[in-house]
Amino acid sequence: MERLLKENILFILIAILTLLGGIFAAYTTASEALTNFSQVAEKKESVASKEMELEKIKQSKIDNEPKKKESTSGKVIYEVLGQQFSPEASFGIMFENILANITNSGVRIRSIDYNYSPADDKILNTNMPNYNACELSFTTVGTYMQFQNFFKNIAKEKYLSSIYEVYIEPYDKDKTILITKFKIRLYTKTI
Repeated sequence: MERLLKENILFILIAILTLLGGIFAAYTTASEALTNFSQVAEKKESVASKEMELEKIKQSKIDNEPKKKESTSGKVIYEVLGQQFSPEASFGIMFENILANITNSGVRIRSIDYNYSPADDKILNTNMPNYNACELSFTTVGTYMQFQNFFKNIAKEKYLSSIYEVYIEPYDKDKTILITKFKIRLYTKTI
């Protein structure tokens, strides 16, 4: 047996050193994993507390904001103070907004017609005092994107307006250019 030990001592030492190296590597990896695990747990607790603080801040901001007047449609009728303006003059600011939207979108105007008392308007037919309606009939020229931008901007306006009777046809010589006829109804109230 001694002879067997003496002949294989080198292999036994290599096996013992390999075993010790494996144990050391496993211990080092396990200690790093435990350290990382504890750091992750601490970070999760930190994130959870910061999220709670953020929610408290958001809630306090919501509580401190002034309450907005709720409306059912999201749009309001433009109100003109005082009776000093005629119904026709009460649309001045709204005309300016529509024309600015057209200009900003790049659409060109060929013609505009005004009708200050459209016969089929539901608001005017109710005979409510101090409410006014004006129908603008436009003939315009522009590209698809220009009209898209224009109609999006009209939809974003905060004052009540309605688009009626949109008629679009491509220009004969260049199909990327459109000739559009549409009507927009604007509403005001004098108070």
